[in-house]
Amino acid sequence: MRLNKHVRNSDKTRDENGSSFIEVGIASVAMAVIVFVGIDGYVWMQAFMLNDMACRDACRAAAQATSPTSTAAAYKTAAQNAATRELQLHSVSRPYIGNPTFVPGGFVWQDYGASNGGPLPPIPQTPFVRVQSRMNVNLPMPIFMGQSMGSGALVFQRSYSMPIVNLPPP
Repeated sequence: MRLNKHVRNSDKTRDENGSSFIEVGIASVAMAVIVFVGIDGYVWMQAFMLNDMACRDACRAAAQATSPTSTAAAYKTAAQNAATRELQLHSVSRPYIGNPTFVPGGFVWQDYGASNGGPLPPIPQTPFVRVQSRMNVNLPMPIFMGQSMGSGALVFQRSYSMPIVNLPPP
């Protein structure tokens, strides 16, 4: 009878020592990229929401502003001051997110002459105020979100329009 010699498994195949180390290395690089993109996305979303809220609140404050002087210019100035005050209330002290500011020329007070004694506009139109704000954002790990290393900040702009609640008396 012939004796079968048992052959060790390691003699037939190559040695696999260290393969799990390579797998962990590749997986950790992939996980690091995913975490960095997640952190950038979180900062990006926080900045977007903060700018949106600030612009909406500034527009609402401008639409509801009144002035003790009943002239159109005084109401427009009071509305712009109210919008500026609201944007300042939304200032933050975060390392990557800047403060919301007015866009130059981004404030529009359109009353179609109603504050100067003219009639209100026809039905599809209504007196409105428009506020536009902007915010600068520096991403912590700018990998994929449009900001290369060393370039400037991302800029978010938002614009809101609301009907004027308080028109000056004619």
